Amino acid sequence: MNTVTLGVWRLPAHDVPAAVVAGRVTARRLRRSDTVTFAKVLGTASDAFVPTAATPRRWVTLASWRDTPTPGLTRWWARHAEESATLTLRPLWSRGRWDGAAPFPVEPQRWDGPVVALTRSTVRVRKAATFYRAVPGIASELRRANGCRAAFGIGEAPVLRQGTISIWDSAAAMQAFAYATPAHVAAVEATPTIGWYAEELFTRFALLDAEGTIDGASVR
Repeated sequence: MNTVTLGVWRLPAHDVPAAVVAGRVTARRLRRSDTVTFAKVLGTASDAFVPTAATPRRWVTLASWRDTPTPGLTRWWARHAEESATLTLRPLWSRGRWDGAAPFPVEPQRWDGPVVALTRSTVRVRKAATFYRAVPGIASELRRANGCRAAFGIGEAPVLRQGTISIWDSAAAMQAFAYATPAHVAAVEATPTIGWYAEELFTRFALLDAEGTIDGASVR
């Protein structure tokens, strides 16, 4: 059964230029490992989820493993981070593609504990303005959502290749936000008609273990 690790790293400002290079090196090193089936190093944004909310000092490493994760492959980030969090995840449900592949194989299982939701998409150029006009209302709803421990944006490239990560006390809390908040429901219902995305992925993970903090808040 695949295990997924999510590392969240906040760096000193003077290390940000080096992080750009370290991100490429780390991603290459992870992908060359025989035990890694998928790996990304991503920039982040605040819970406003728009390009102007980019947080250059915070980065994410995301990897899916066949076997036991190897922490040493992200050692540069652990050595330089002022703040860090490490989450161990297991895919519970997934729909869509990332770079043309389904990166998180799911094996059905019961889970009553905390969950992590990941969304990512490639936004069509002609739909970007419409897409980002819908974001502030959803972000406002998420900040008020009960049971959301943390949330922030992720991105592979400015504006068009973006997503979100959110940590929830339970699947029920996450679903209450997803299916009962007006702005989010309206955006979901509009997606097939508007055609915002050239590619999209939605994945829910069981949060098996967590240590550290994100923006000063414990992820446990």
